[in-house]
Amino acid sequence: MPAAIDFAAGIAGLLSSAPTVTALNFHNTPAYKAAEYDRQFAIIAEHFAPTTEDDLAIFLATGRWPQAKPGIVLAFYNGYRNNFDVIRPLLERHGLVGWFLVASGYVACPPAEQLAFGATRTLRTIPGEYTDGRYALSWDECRELDRHHVVGSHTRNHTRVSLDNPAALDAEIVGSQTDFIRELGHPVRSFAWLFGGAYGENPLADRHVDRAGYEFLFSNYRLQRLRGERP
Repeated sequence: MPAAIDFAAGIAGLLSSAPTVTALNFHNTPAYKAAEYDRQFAIIAEHFAPTTEDDLAIFLATGRWPQAKPGIVLAFYNGYRNNFDVIRPLLERHGLVGWFLVASGYVACPPAEQLAFGATRTLRTIPGEYTDGRYALSWDECRELDRHHVVGSHTRNHTRVSLDNPAALDAEIVGSQTDFIRELGHPVRSFAWLFGGAYGENPLADRHVDRAGYEFLFSNYRLQRLRGERP
C-alpha cells in the first residue's frame, strides 16, 4: 500500500498548488500494474472531475470551471494496446475520461512489424506481453475509445523530425490527421508533440498544425487551445 499512500500525497500537493485543470501523463500500462492503476484512479476520482474536450475548451476560452472538483486530463501516450485492455475498463469503473494520444502509424503497422517499428521510435513494449505480436491499438479499438473517451494524435510515426523540414512536418502532423479522418470518420481535436515545443515557437510547425485543424496542442510544459467555435 505505500505506493497508494505516496500517490495520495502527490494528489494532495496538486490540489494545493495546481491550476483548476491538471494533466497527468501515462505511457505503457502493463497488466501486472493493474491493481496499482485501480488504486490510483480511485484516489483521482475522489478528488478530481473527469475532463472532456468540450470542458477543456470552455475552461481555456473563459477561465471558468463548472465543476466543484478541479478537472484532470488523464493522457495515455503512443497508442499501446494495453491502454485499451488494462486502462479503459478501470477508467470506466471509476467514471473517468481518458485522453488517448495515438501515433497513427503505429496503429496502422502490421503486428508482425510492430516490435521493429517500436524499436526505432522509442516505443517500449513488455516482452512477451501479447503472444499474437500486436502491441499497438487496433483501429477498431481506437473507434471504441472514440465513443466514450478522447482520441487525439501523437504524430504519425513517433519519430523526431527536423523543424525546418516541411515535408516531414506535413507527414507527421497533417498526415496523422488524415489517418484519423479516414479511420474514425472525423478529424481529431487534440495533437501532442513528440519532444515538442509550444505553439508559437516555430512558425513552420505552427502552419502545419493550423493546416491539420487541431484545436488543442500538448507540448512539453503547456496545453494550449488554438482555435474553435465550439463551447
